[in-house]
Amino acid sequence: MHLIRSYLLLPFVEAVEARGLDATAMLSAHGLKRPDLVEPHFRLPFTAFLAIQQQAADLVGDPCLGLKIGAEIRSEQVGSLGLLMATSRTLHEALTHFSRWGNAIGEGWALELTDTPEGADYIYRVDETGVPTRQDVEYSLANLCSLIRTRMGRNWAPVEVHLAHSNPSRARIYQGIFNAPVFFDQPVNKLVIARDDLLLRSERVSYALLPIVEAHLHLAADKAAADGDLLRQVSLIVAQSMGRRPAQIGDVAARLDMPVRSLQRALAQRQTSFRDIVRQERRRVAENLLAQGRINSITDIAISAGYADGSVFSRAFRTWTGGAPSRSPLRRKPG
Repeated sequence: MHLIRSYLLLPFVEAVEARGLDATAMLSAHGLKRPDLVEPHFRLPFTAFLAIQQQAADLVGDPCLGLKIGAEIRSEQVGSLGLLMATSRTLHEALTHFSRWGNAIGEGWALELTDTPEGADYIYRVDETGVPTRQDVEYSLANLCSLIRTRMGRNWAPVEVHLAHSNPSRARIYQGIFNAPVFFDQPVNKLVIARDDLLLRSERVSYALLPIVEAHLHLAADKAAADGDLLRQVSLIVAQSMGRRPAQIGDVAARLDMPVRSLQRALAQRQTSFRDIVRQERRRVAENLLAQGRINSITDIAISAGYADGSVFSRAFRTWTGGAPSRSPLRRKPG
């Protein structure tokens, strides 16, 4: 299970509140409170992060909410990663550092800089399935453009922008933000960057800051790895029991060769609990099955996700989404 820094969600919640709407129910459906979003060390499951981004867009009635927020976010609002753009001699070096440390933090998203004869493709990938990713993808690519412009100038533009999802029929908004041709239904999400831009040296960078920023990111990556290792192990053991028997913390602790109380304390230190992990795994399994469309019966999906029956699953699903699983937009018919 991937975790992501909670403060990155704050602009989406503020966008909801700016329209006079209450974000409390949206957050509480995922076990969150407003103060969690300003706690610098609090992290939430990446799947919940993705779901809340989409719910915020739905609440305000703006399918391009993530795109607009990403274009407005300042470098300091994304933490130490944002400072990397001002600490490298060339854009190629900056993007390489950004990819390396972004991937090391292990939040569920990944960046890859792939050199081409004309320049490079900067690919953004989300490794989650069964949850909407459009808001996050558009937010991330727009934010990357904004970060690059902090060192290249406000008029900088990629050669092309590729998005894996379909065209929402708002092409002018995308053109205005990226100032470049935007192509939809593509194999990957990426910015295409010209070779001359990548190699251009900047005099407006602070080379001395790089070791300081990297030292901070090193600590963050180490903590993320330690947290992620335990959470991934617990999630995997819980997932293996799905559909066979209810997951019990005693069984998981025994598999990990830990006392139950030690496991509970370790999870609490990571701002989660065994119950939360079970709930998240059940939701992940259920949403993946709905999205894949290989199982049509709600009861079968419920059992596969560890619920006693279809009615219990339906109640849980309503608390997640506010609707019934039979009417979920995730659901796809078999065949």
